[in-house]
Amino acid sequence: MGALALAVPLGFAAFTHHAWEDYFITLRSSRNLVEGHGLVFNAGERLHTFTSPLGVLVPALCTCLAGPGHEDGALWIFRLVNALLLAGAALLAWDRCRTLGLRPPGRVLFFGLLLADAKLADFATNGMETAILVFFLLLLWSELEAPGGPHAGRLALAFGGLMWTRPDAFILAGVLVVPWLLFHSYPASSPRRWWSPLVRGALLGGLIYLPWFAWAWWYYGTPVPNTVTAKLAYTPPVHLRDFFLLPWQALTGHSVLLDFFLPSNWFFGGWPQRLPLFSQVLGVVAAFGWLVPGWPAAGRRLSLAVFLGLFYLRCIILFPWYVPPWTILASLAIAFAFDQVCASGVVARHVWLKSGLRILCALALLLQVSLLAATAWQMRIQQRVVETGVRRQIGEWLHAHAAPGDTVFLEPLGYIGYFSQLKTYDFPGLSSPEVIAAVRHGAKSYVALIAALRPTWVVLRPVEAVRPEFMQKRVLDDYQLVKSWDGLPELNAIQFLPGRAWSEFESSYQLYRRKGPAATGP
Repeated sequence: MGALALAVPLGFAAFTHHAWEDYFITLRSSRNLVEGHGLVFNAGERLHTFTSPLGVLVPALCTCLAGPGHEDGALWIFRLVNALLLAGAALLAWDRCRTLGLRPPGRVLFFGLLLADAKLADFATNGMETAILVFFLLLLWSELEAPGGPHAGRLALAFGGLMWTRPDAFILAGVLVVPWLLFHSYPASSPRRWWSPLVRGALLGGLIYLPWFAWAWWYYGTPVPNTVTAKLAYTPPVHLRDFFLLPWQALTGHSVLLDFFLPSNWFFGGWPQRLPLFSQVLGVVAAFGWLVPGWPAAGRRLSLAVFLGLFYLRCIILFPWYVPPWTILASLAIAFAFDQVCASGVVARHVWLKSGLRILCALALLLQVSLLAATAWQMRIQQRVVETGVRRQIGEWLHAHAAPGDTVFLEPLGYIGYFSQLKTYDFPGLSSPEVIAAVRHGAKSYVALIAALRPTWVVLRPVEAVRPEFMQKRVLDDYQLVKSWDGLPELNAIQFLPGRAWSEFESSYQLYRRKGPAATGP
């Protein structure tokens, strides 16, 4: 199982060569650290422009080993590290499923859903921190479900590792711990035996994370990443009524539950119309199965963890690389439910029911494998046409033609920001304290930000340049269209392209330069 968990993501990466846009946002800080400029996006500007401490430090180590400027080599080292962690996570899950008594039908379903999860294969190898998060998540789950009770040291490693991976990972830890406390059988003779390792593990895990927390506070002036601050300004508000409605929305297919078993950015279109039904059925089983009294305790705990997680996911903008850990918890919950049904007396007495369940399982896994293959093809095209053929070229062109001190306004910060090495005014302000300040003063639209910051260069998608806001306040009148990049003709020549709408949206850009002799910002 470990070998498969190692081979699938590495095979996906070898076929697609996909490097995610946001990876290059982080890599710019990683490279600056290696080159002696500090853990910053812009030299001399102490701004916390990444979210994951390990997600920036491990690429920094990989960059040190490969050498600055060898992005492909550094990414392949990072891919290998992540694939090994994913293999370790699979082995942890395999061993714990065995001790929990999960029979072959449940194991086949879980590991099939796990290994063929397109988002997991992609985000474990495209430069994001997902595989690291998955490893520590499954380490925590495995330790909580250990037959002899959890060990404080391993719990501490899991808690601390989760926080070093993402500062909001305490939510993942919490949704596992709360059901464990609620649905656990404590020996009457020694109830403290179950509490003590958990408390000690949590405290030790906090100590493991404390050095980063303290250093970030000292170095950046705040332990809160600027990525969180920037996104909060655009996160839709959540009211108490939204939480009351959430269970019904989840049941009826109007919640983030749909994202668990669907491809990245599926909502752009270009996928079969009935595909969301597949994710909805699996998601409902995973999120509401804890209400079934006869479900195995381990399965109920996992199901309740998924259900509780929905309330957190409702409060944030759910980016696709956030999803795989929740998909894994959902897949485990579904596996325990499926195993319980297969072992029931009713199924044992009716051969046709047993055959029907096997067929359903095979169809679910076949669909999951098909989505993995289709996503691999999509990301191969996305990388060649959009990422390498358009975004990277824009960054390299700016690096060659922009003057020192020039600034650029843009939304896709990763490739263009990394390869241009310019001072960036990005939307929503991940790398830009100036953007954060402008937003606080009410400049929340592209037009308002461009008018307030007056960047030298502006990068826009054609569909953005014709928005009504640009027609009403003609800030682009002060700019001259310099160059365009268009990958759409190449995409149109490809007959089979799942998720085509997303690739088309990202395939075309226009570059504007501010008119006048001096154009270096406000």
